[in-house]
Amino acid sequence: MALSIDLRERVIAAVDGGMRITNACKVFNVCRRAIYSWLDLRKETNSLRPKYGYQRGHSHKIKDWDQFRKFAEAHKSCTIVQMKDKWQEINGETISKSVIQRALIKINYTSKKNFSLC
Repeated sequence: MALSIDLRERVIAAVDGGMRITNACKVFNVCRRAIYSWLDLRKETNSLRPKYGYQRGHSHKIKDWDQFRKFAEAHKSCTIVQMKDKWQEINGETISKSVIQRALIKINYTSKKNFSLC
């Protein structure tokens, strides 16, 4: 969790005013590593605002979710392995079974069949 900009400014102002970082840690109840990272951030960006807009996690294989929904509906009778192979044929990119499975869960697509009606 990012600490408030007001607190960051007060801590850095105290350090710039001559307070030792160890004392600032105790007074403001922040860790030493945070103060050092705020000083580095100010040196890099001239601001104490936290970084934003960076990607978290791996890049995603499925980028167009509408296309994937249509694909899932068109191939709803296929198994995940068969869907994986069809996706590779259509889009020309390799994709794993787990990616297909997570994507189906993400679009709330269930593969449960009701065999009692047969």
